Amino acid sequence: MHALLLTAAVTLAQAPGTPAEDATPAVAVAPDAGTTPSADETATKAPALSAPPPAVAPAPSARLFDSLIVDAEVGLVYLFQNDGRYGANATSYTAAEVGQQRNLALVYRLAVEARIARHTLIATWAPLDLTTRTTLTRDLTFRGTTFADRSVLDHRYLFDGYRLSYLFGLVQVPRFTLGVGASLQVRNASVEFRTVDTSPAVFAVERDIGLVGAVKVRARFDAGVLYAQADVDFFNTFGLGLPAGIHDVALTLGIPVTTGIDLFLRLRLVGGGASVPSRDLYNWGNFGSALVGLRVDLPALWPNT
Repeated sequence: MHALLLTAAVTLAQAPGTPAEDATPAVAVAPDAGTTPSADETATKAPALSAPPPAVAPAPSARLFDSLIVDAEVGLVYLFQNDGRYGANATSYTAAEVGQQRNLALVYRLAVEARIARHTLIATWAPLDLTTRTTLTRDLTFRGTTFADRSVLDHRYLFDGYRLSYLFGLVQVPRFTLGVGASLQVRNASVEFRTVDTSPAVFAVERDIGLVGAVKVRARFDAGVLYAQADVDFFNTFGLGLPAGIHDVALTLGIPVTTGIDLFLRLRLVGGGASVPSRDLYNWGNFGSALVGLRVDLPALWPNT
């Protein structure tokens, strides 16, 4: 009996699954390096990256003109010639006799140029208003009024020009352009004599408003750091029919300062006149100017507008 109980106790001690065998502590196993982490684990390690917004192409420019240039010049003018005779039995006189060659005078001009492709339209304002004082060395008859020898006179010569020009781009290559076209000018003229040593003053005037047409040519060579430009407005009857003519020749050396802004030096010769027997009128002049100026291309200052 005792032997049977001892054998049963030994058998129970060696049976599998007993607490003695299960008491071995568990060992933590590291996850496999090739194992893909879960979404929650990824979110805790690095923030999610969002896709960049799609690029938006800039809106195309809606310019009305390819260029819109303001050209302003100022300088000194010398009257090489200004011969006049006004009225029946009038006295012919020169620029020197009325004191116009004693000094230089200030002159200025403003032009606005609009270009679309090969077409250029130019509006120009060219004023000239010169008053000089002289003492006559002989009698002078002007429009039926005679001013006596030794009279002290103020002489005003007003010759304003308002011009509209058109140019067509005949040649347009990278460094050279050539444009041809025409100009129409409104002439606003007034020639006056007034005594300053008599009371009341003796006064006489010739006033005129007229239209003058001309052929226009422009050539420009661009050397990069500077450019040379020649502008010519010209018309002459060469003595056929009514002797008349006009010329306006400008030579420009331009220096680009920045995008859309140029400084320039300019020489200009303006002249012309007419002999009109029906009005007993003759006038012919040549005026030379040395000028500085500024050209501003307005659209180039705001290229994205």
